Amino acid sequence: MREKAAELRCALQAGVIALLLGAAIGDAFAQGDAKRGQYLAQAGGCLACHTEDKKDATPFAGGRALKTPFGIFYGPNITPDPQAGIGRWSEADFVRAMRLGEKPDGSNYFPAFPYPSFTKISDGDLRDLWAFLRTLAPSSRANQAHDLRFPFGWRLLVAPWKRLFFTPGAFVEDKQRAPVLNRGAYLVEALGHCGECHTPRNILGGQKQGRFLAGGKGPQDKRVPNLTLIIIERPPAAG
Repeated sequence: MREKAAELRCALQAGVIALLLGAAIGDAFAQGDAKRGQYLAQAGGCLACHTEDKKDATPFAGGRALKTPFGIFYGPNITPDPQAGIGRWSEADFVRAMRLGEKPDGSNYFPAFPYPSFTKISDGDLRDLWAFLRTLAPSSRANQAHDLRFPFGWRLLVAPWKRLFFTPGAFVEDKQRAPVLNRGAYLVEALGHCGECHTPRNILGGQKQGRFLAGGKGPQDKRVPNLTLIIIERPPAAG
C-alpha cells in the first residue's frame, strides 16, 4: 500500500510539473515580437495620428489634430503611461479596441479611429503591435478633448452608426488569389487602412463601398487621389 501511495504521489507531482511547464511554454509562444510590431506600426502609419504635428513632439504621445466634417479629433496618447496613456490596459483591452472599436469600459470609440479597417488585423499582428507599444517610453502628455459639432459629440450615436457601417472580423484570404495578392489586400484593407482616406463617404461618414479607393475629399479638407486608376506612361515615339 505504501509503495502504491508513493507511486501515486510521484505521478501527481509529475502531472503538476508538466502542467506548469506547459503553461510556461504556452506563455512564451503567446509573447508578441516587439521588433516585428515596430515594423507593423510603421506599415500602419500609427505615428501619423498619434504624434503631435510639431517639432520635437514625443512619438505616440498623441495630440495630432484631424479635421473632419464633424469637427476636430485629436489622436490619443498610446504610450504605456498609466495615467495619460494606455499603461493600465491589458492585451485584451487593446484587442477589444482594435477589433470592436470599444474602450476598456465598453463605450464606443468614434470611427475617426479607423477600427472598421483595424478589425481585420490578424491575431498575431495585434499581439506584435501590443508588444511594441509596451516598449515605448511613457509620456505624461494629457489627451486633448475632441472639438466636435453638435450633435456628433454624443458618443451614444456611434452604436447605430456601427450597425450601419461596421462589420467586425479578421481579414479572410481569397483562396482564388495568389499569396502575394492576398498579402497586398491585407495591407490595403486592414493594416494600411487605405480605404479610410481614399474611399469617399456619405453624409453619415460611412464609406461608399461601391467606390472603394476611388478618392475624393479626405481628412483636413484635402483631395485624395483615386487609387483605382492606373496610368501607364508610354515612351515618346522615335524620331
